[in-house]
Amino acid sequence: MAEAESRLHRIWRSLAFRAGIVLVLFIALPAILYVTFRQADLDRQRLLLESIRVKGLTVGRVLEERLQRADQIPLFRLGEELARFQTDGVSLRLLFRPHGGPADAGFLYVASAPAVMPADLEFEKQRLAEAGVLAQLEATCAGDLPLALRVERADGAAELITSITPVRTARGCWALVISSDLASAAEQRLGKPYWQAPEVQLAALLYLAFAAIVLLIAFDLARGLRRFAATARAVAERRIEGRFVQRNRIPELAGVADAFDRMEDSLRATAGELRVAAEESAHAFKTPLGTIRQALVPLRGRLPAEDERGRQALAAIDGALDRLDGLVRAARNLDDAVADRLDPPRERVELNALIEDVVDAHAADATARNVTLQAVMGGEASAPMGGRLIAAALDQVIENALSYAPAGSVVTVTLHRGSRQALIAVADGGPGVDPALLPHIFQRHASFRDQGRQDASLPNFGLGLWVARRNVEAVGGSIQAANRPGGGFIVTLSLPLG
Repeated sequence: MAEAESRLHRIWRSLAFRAGIVLVLFIALPAILYVTFRQADLDRQRLLLESIRVKGLTVGRVLEERLQRADQIPLFRLGEELARFQTDGVSLRLLFRPHGGPADAGFLYVASAPAVMPADLEFEKQRLAEAGVLAQLEATCAGDLPLALRVERADGAAELITSITPVRTARGCWALVISSDLASAAEQRLGKPYWQAPEVQLAALLYLAFAAIVLLIAFDLARGLRRFAATARAVAERRIEGRFVQRNRIPELAGVADAFDRMEDSLRATAGELRVAAEESAHAFKTPLGTIRQALVPLRGRLPAEDERGRQALAAIDGALDRLDGLVRAARNLDDAVADRLDPPRERVELNALIEDVVDAHAADATARNVTLQAVMGGEASAPMGGRLIAAALDQVIENALSYAPAGSVVTVTLHRGSRQALIAVADGGPGVDPALLPHIFQRHASFRDQGRQDASLPNFGLGLWVARRNVEAVGGSIQAANRPGGGFIVTLSLPLG
């Protein structure tokens, strides 16, 4: 439960998670606002449209009685009749379809108030035909038809056809078309999609501009943080010169940069102090140990041959001194490993030469054990830093392999260059390790192969492979161990390529 809560807390504190929430809000908010305001606009348009319709239908009811006598009114007088009922913002058109005419004759425009250009009348009639209104009138010529048909005139203005009042007479079917000019801004939007409203388009442009600015700021901040981290690694690894505070480009992180510089100075100073302390401690212990060994020399010469207990006491003292020598070496190696992890060496490392040097350093020990130690180079490879750490790690692994290799066997150190890593494998023909204990082989003070050691009388503190792992990880690499299929043990160091 506590682990789940901790994981949720880390997720909540994550900048990426919060950026995701902001992104979801950025996407959802305009959609919610658009739907809400669109509904409000539709309600407003509905009320406005209804008022325009009522006005048109009122005019149609007044003229319906006149249209009943349209057969007796001369055609040239019909325009005058319409003009008597025409008001500002309202246009009247009179259409007529005679009985007994051709089937495809359709409706003809007879009169209009105010006067309209013939081209506009034809365009309007075409829109009515496309909407199916004229076809319905031709079939029935009955019933008022309330409409909301927007028509764009040739002069660029727009009007809304609100109703058509048909009247059947002896001569044919008369139809009064009533439309209203869309003069105001609100009326201009009738019949148009909501997204075409100027304020909606302006709001969309402002929102997109705001979103673009926010995204630019977010991307710049993310890039700045990545640059900050890359600069920190480069300064810490001494791949670039100068203080980190001098490389920082984000003013708000100046305090963090200064803290990094002070922390790096402290770590390097601590590493130097550890190295000095390790050297002084080793010297301080070795001096009395050497004195004790020298003092034992005359005692051995004066000890009678028949004094078995005395000789056993001297042997115990020699064993204790050997163990103290091993402890001193192990303690110094441990302090050096800690110091090198705090302040790893930064020089470029030629791995081929390093392997040859370490193998040569163990050649005499291998000969004394009657073990063949050989190096196999699979190409040229280099590491970006940590020569002393890598050499110490390889030294520990080879020493471990030699201590378990049977007499007459071969210990092979192989270098293989991959695409991104260099692999150094140290293989021996020893007894191997119980598979159940392999996951713990690199732990501190872990020693699982004492029964197979060729020099079991020497002290073993279980620090060799632990130091090797610490050193390899300090330079950005990794280390693995496994039993060989044909018998023996293999340890592989994976190192980044320079």
